[in-house]
Amino acid sequence: MQWRRGLMLTILLGLIACNSLTQSRPTVTPTNVVVSLPLAIAPAPTATPTSITVSLPLVSAAETTPTLTTPQSIPSLPYRIVAVYPHDTRAWTQGLIVAGSGRLYEGTGDYANSSLREVDLVTGEVLRSVSLGDPTLYGEGIAQVGDRMFQLTWQNGRGFIYDAATFERTGTFTYPTPPATMPREGWGLTYDGTHLIMSDGTATLYFIDPEQTVATGQLTIVRTVTVTIGDRPRDRLNELEYIDGLIFANVWYSDQIVLINPTDGRVVGVLDMSGLLSPQERATADVLNGIAYDPASRQIFVTGKYWPRLFAITLDQQFYLPLISKSDGQ
Repeated sequence: MQWRRGLMLTILLGLIACNSLTQSRPTVTPTNVVVSLPLAIAPAPTATPTSITVSLPLVSAAETTPTLTTPQSIPSLPYRIVAVYPHDTRAWTQGLIVAGSGRLYEGTGDYANSSLREVDLVTGEVLRSVSLGDPTLYGEGIAQVGDRMFQLTWQNGRGFIYDAATFERTGTFTYPTPPATMPREGWGLTYDGTHLIMSDGTATLYFIDPEQTVATGQLTIVRTVTVTIGDRPRDRLNELEYIDGLIFANVWYSDQIVLINPTDGRVVGVLDMSGLLSPQERATADVLNGIAYDPASRQIFVTGKYWPRLFAITLDQQFYLPLISKSDGQ
């Protein structure tokens, strides 16, 4: 009997230990999932790398020629990384603008952390920052019109106007309400020299009169365009930048930037940004978001939410210039 009791005790202790291990196993929640959305792209011809001179310090260089293919004929453009800079890993980047030589304006989101910032390009240091001042507000895209800065919010139906030189808030505006044409939410924002252009996560872009918006305190929408890739609407358009008569737009939850003809909404080209970050950097970063253009150097700056780095790239003119010449948006 004694040996049976010993055996029973051993079995019981084993079962208790197994149950303890099972209960203490943590639940793993997937993070940083990058979804490759279907895009109609044909591979661009391979370009021979050429030497270039840049005004910014050269940190890294590479040639990228994406090879995504679908039946549609929309070119995927080669580009060159000409410089790499540090980026604040606490910044949930929503908007990005070149503020001048060696400086950027950056709008950040996330409740209680939304801000408008001025950032040193080379060091990544935040030179000044103003909070939205209300933890229920979620900052989104930004755009500069003369001496004014415009900033959207996500689902709050409000936007803010600042003095670009001082970051002093000088005004606010609301989004239109039904039955008027209305953005569903605030996502990206850019300026084409005449109109603010706004995205709301759908396939619609809104063209806005900035002066009437300031005067009336409400977004004054003058027209809209539906963005299409082939014969399909291209939604999830996020951060925007107006470059050479085209609208560059991040596609949310992808590594791709689409180039849009602002007149008819057609996607005329694609940039594939996959591979910019190492797998180790990807583990703590989130999605691609943030496009700024410096016309003086013709460099495009790209980064992402919580990214540790910001990249300066130049497009291969052999493939890019034909897209500009065909655009009706210049």
